[in-house]
Amino acid sequence: MLHQSKILIVDDEPFNVDYLEQELEDLGYTTVSARNGREALEKVAMEAPDLILLDVMMPIMDGLTVCRILKGDDKTRLIPIVIMTALDGFDDRITGIEAGADDFLTKPVNPRELLARMQTALRLKHTVDRKLSELRRVKDHFAKFVPEAVKRLVAANPEAPDLAKHARDVSVLFLDITGYARLSE
Repeated sequence: MLHQSKILIVDDEPFNVDYLEQELEDLGYTTVSARNGREALEKVAMEAPDLILLDVMMPIMDGLTVCRILKGDDKTRLIPIVIMTALDGFDDRITGIEAGADDFLTKPVNPRELLARMQTALRLKHTVDRKLSELRRVKDHFAKFVPEAVKRLVAANPEAPDLAKHARDVSVLFLDITGYARLSE
């Protein structure tokens, strides 16, 4: 584990939540839990988890809907989601992956397999987070040297900013007069 990761456990079955909280906290993870999909979306907004363990069949809002919402939002798209469900059919797996899940496990989940998949997803997430942070620092640094008009053009259309090159004849005069300060007095 690269740093203390926060895991959101979303399951309507209290026994499953308690078990996962105990196991993951013993391994040094911080855990947060939600009992349904709507509560999960609220917790994601408040807690910014590093990984989500998500059940599918829940009251109020099912896990597939939660997954689609999170993966459809730029702010939460990069949070890895591991679906853990009693659904074990091939079509169920495809539906989960199509909803945006990064991984899919069938209950009862083997603890070693869950841990291995979590560690893989977290390594990737932390690497992506680190690279994005580096890019933001570079962007902020170089933004100091770009005129506001150019920043607005790029922000308005990042894919194809209207920054076409124009060939123009220009005359430049540089004049350096020795003793100019004394001369101007």
